[in-house]
Amino acid sequence: MAAEVTRILSDLHYGDPASRVRSLDDLTPLFAGADRVVFNGDSVETRRSPVAEQTRVIRDEFLDFVRRTAPGGTMITGNHDPDLSSIHHLELLGGLVFLTHGEVLFEDLVPWSHELPRIRELYRQELAALSDEARGRPGDRLAASKRACLRLELPHDPHPRHSWGRLQRAARTFWPPRAVWAMVKAWHELPDRAEAFTRQFRPGARFALVGHTHRPGVWIRPDLVIINTGSFRPPFGCYAVDISAPQIVVRRVRSSARGFTLGRVVAAFALAPTTGGLPGAAALMPNPIPVQ
Repeated sequence: MAAEVTRILSDLHYGDPASRVRSLDDLTPLFAGADRVVFNGDSVETRRSPVAEQTRVIRDEFLDFVRRTAPGGTMITGNHDPDLSSIHHLELLGGLVFLTHGEVLFEDLVPWSHELPRIRELYRQELAALSDEARGRPGDRLAASKRACLRLELPHDPHPRHSWGRLQRAARTFWPPRAVWAMVKAWHELPDRAEAFTRQFRPGARFALVGHTHRPGVWIRPDLVIINTGSFRPPFGCYAVDISAPQIVVRRVRSSARGFTLGRVVAAFALAPTTGGLPGAAALMPNPIPVQ
């Protein structure tokens, strides 16, 4: 019997006019061959804003699509959709694989955000409300980060379709200039931050999968592989990760007139079984693996 395949996608940002996901049906080809599809955060926008009804409609449309179309559809929360589900992280293959969206890796959650001062204060408050013991548990830290994101009320329309609204949105993304520097800094720091977080809170994991910073990559460290699945927003593109007992495969996601499909293999890892039957140490397959 073939091993069950869990496919990981992240950062769809459906409803954001900058997202490449114009129609949810375009995602359907990505589900072929998967027994379970996991959306690792920032699938849609759910935070409060002046257009709450529009946000609710987009959220409900996405949830209905997942229920109808995605096999075993599972949603992990992100900083844009902190209340989309109650799942803030997953552990697969007996703890060998650790998944979370990734904002918890940063002290300011979203260091490039236009709303940075408010996010920083909200997260500080949520952490301060935890006991010392709770702050040392990843589940509690993750829940605190989601509560902080949920408390943030956006002062603008997160789904602008008119040209002026989209121009304002771009200005918020790239101004002030420190936002661009903060983005670049986050891209550079993410592998080290993901490694430090995983080694501290999930030392038994051998794979850490995140999204959040929108720059896909595979970084190989001693006894740990960090994978960022990127984003369906430009400019970098995104990966889909297949997780099964015999192997982990990272593929680029292609976009065409037929929708999104799985593209070339970026990295592949064979998993050696242990005496208990669960996968153990990861061995690189002979295919070259780009390290970014």
